[in-house]
Order: sequence, then structure tokens, then C-alpha cells
Amino acid sequence: MNHDALTEEDLNAQFLPQMTALLPAEGEPVHAETLLTLCLADGLLEVLEWSAEGTGADPLGAMWLACLRWHRTVAWDFPERAPQPPQRPTDHALTLILQAGGIQLIPGSADSSAAGLASGEMAYPTSPAQPDVYDAAVLSRAVPIGLVPYVGAETRKKWAQEAVSLTHGHPDLTAAAQSRVAAVSTGEHTPQPAAAPNPLLRVVVDDLARRWQGIAQAA
Repeated sequence: MNHDALTEEDLNAQFLPQMTALLPAEGEPVHAETLLTLCLADGLLEVLEWSAEGTGADPLGAMWLACLRWHRTVAWDFPERAPQPPQRPTDHALTLILQAGGIQLIPGSADSSAAGLASGEMAYPTSPAQPDVYDAAVLSRAVPIGLVPYVGAETRKKWAQEAVSLTHGHPDLTAAAQSRVAAVSTGEHTPQPAAAPNPLLRVVVDDLARRWQGIAQAA
């Protein structure tokens, strides 16, 4: 089994198929955590944009703001006392699609992560939200983290822990997320997309992939 990290070019090439594989088939409801993962990817893209400009980036902060944007998208408002970051292209598009009835959420699928964000304060690995809660749907966050170029395995492992801690904190969930990140970055995680992914969400992913690959190639 190959445990070597993919090249930067291979990571960029994997972004579109890996993210598309998260999408439900046309006509099926979508898990809210899938939308959070799309927002998280746009937050990581913001980190890449800052880095390309030579500006210091705070990945944990960027991922938290991405989670808050997701909360506004699925719950129509930010958590009480939380900051209110401006929209990014991905959450803006998802909000419009939801408002128009273009997709339906799986009932209750937003509840677990929304509860983790309810305090309006950023959680940390040393003090995670919901430390006893395990929700396997959270593992989809590992996909964009595992595909971030120009960072090492230990950095991705750290980001995986941070991304989980923002809404959950069960140690088994953190370990599983870190393992998934490693599998993504080495090409061992190869999910198959739906035969006909939701076309509206596919447009969102296509745009996200275009921007991701553009900034990654420019870095």
C-alpha cells in the first residue's frame, strides 16, 4: 500500500472528484454536514488566498468562520453572540439554492454541528465543543483538509483536530478524522461519486474547484 503523499499537482487534480463524491444524487436530500464541508473548503481556500498574498493566515479561525457561514446558511442566522463574517461565494450560492427550494436537507442532519456552534465562541482542541459526541458525518471535513497543497502531514493532522473540535470533541472522532485526512492526502481514500450528482450542488463544487485550483497553481 502506498503511504507517500500525493504531489501538489495530484492533490489539485483530486479536488474536483473528491468533493463531487460527497454530493447526493439528483433528487435525493443532502446531509447538512456535506454543506458544512463545502463551506469549510472555501474557508481553507481563503487561507490559501492569504498565503498567496504573503499575509499571515489563521487556519483555525478561517475554519470557524466557515462553520458560522454554514450555520447562517442552514439556520438562516448566526449563533447568538457569534461574529458575523461576510459571505464567501460558496455559502452565498448554497443559501440561494436552499431559499429557492433547489435542495432539501435531511431532517435533523444540521442539529449536531449546530449545537456545537451554539455558544457563539470558537472552540479549541484543548477545549472542544461537545467532547463526548461522536458523529461520523463530521468525517467529510477531512476531504478538503487532506487536499490542501504545500503543507505537511503534521499540519494536516493538526488542522483535522481543529476542524473537529469546532463542533465536536470525541477523541475517537478526532482520531478517525486524522486517519481520513492521511488517506486522502496519500490517495488511499477513493470514494465513488453518485451516477448523477445533484446538478445545483455540482455547479457549486465546480466553481469551488476552479477557484481552488487557480490559487493553488498560483501559489
